[in-house]
Amino acid sequence: MSADQNRLLIEQIRTAGENQRRLTIQGHASKSSWLPAASSDIVLALGEHSGVLQYEPEELVITARGGTSLSEINAVLAEHQQQLSCEPPQLAGDNGTLGGAVACGLSGPGRPWLGAIRDAVLGVELINGVGEYLKFGGQVMKNVAGYDVSRLQSGGWGSLGVMSVVSLRVQPAFAEECTVGASLSVDQSLSLCAQLGQRNLPITASCWHGGEFCLRLAGNQSGVAAACLALANQGLHQRQSGTGLWQQLRDHQHPFFTQSDTEAGPRRLWRVVTPPASPMPDFLTNPNDDALVMWGGGLRWLYHDDGAAVHAYSKAVGGWCWAIGESIPIDRMQAQIMGQLVKAFDPRGVFASPLGLAAGDS
Repeated sequence: MSADQNRLLIEQIRTAGENQRRLTIQGHASKSSWLPAASSDIVLALGEHSGVLQYEPEELVITARGGTSLSEINAVLAEHQQQLSCEPPQLAGDNGTLGGAVACGLSGPGRPWLGAIRDAVLGVELINGVGEYLKFGGQVMKNVAGYDVSRLQSGGWGSLGVMSVVSLRVQPAFAEECTVGASLSVDQSLSLCAQLGQRNLPITASCWHGGEFCLRLAGNQSGVAAACLALANQGLHQRQSGTGLWQQLRDHQHPFFTQSDTEAGPRRLWRVVTPPASPMPDFLTNPNDDALVMWGGGLRWLYHDDGAAVHAYSKAVGGWCWAIGESIPIDRMQAQIMGQLVKAFDPRGVFASPLGLAAGDS
């Protein structure tokens, strides 16, 4: 972001603070339906504040403005056979910005094997709630001691400030990728994931839905070929439509996610994170239609209207749940910590985060 653009943002933030006005930080608004809208007076639009500022393929680092589209970043990396291995979702079509991806902290199908976006964040340049321009981290993995403020932005949903510039670690693209699968029940797929997790296989994603189980394998050609052969002996055979499947899952364009609106009205979709080996809930009328399982069993998407039942199940297995479109559950201890962070970064309460946090919440 140019110095003039930074000055404009700083001026807008300071003016809002002086006039007790609240700002909503917005890139492409691709995740606007995931949380209740925050009450604000002004939208601070960042979608046009974009562009790759520095890219060093040999150093595996890319630095871009917060409003840069993920599509642009992915295209630049692809020219050098590199990638964002954390696979941040591009929701609502070909949308999504770098700042938005970091702020929401959502991860793609490969999360347990390839890491989350917070693992890739090396540094951020941030404008806080009093209009100060702050720099945290840098462009190398080890640069300063103390609090890791850069990665603190991940999952903050814009409550701590405007990410003007973000530096990310990138990875070489995989030389070979293939998808194998079989017709299995959900319990069979969970059991198989537990078994395969004890073997040295180049697994980078898993999915079960509708009685079909799929694994994505990626790495060098010889390693992937050997894994395909070994898994074929267990009944998992290569699928031709693999690439499209994983992109659909990443961007929530898979047919499972399009069922949320029916003639009878919207269905309640839950994101449930559990220990991978946890049993499936017993309250689903039709698991083949109402459940999609990823992350080797660690992420379960469920359609169910009884929130009490989902919360009880999540608590019983030691997991966590969130109904998409509703507020993210935050327990008392988390709220205390996050409220103190908001107080430090935004003491005037300028930023209207959808998390609903205010300075000093407890």
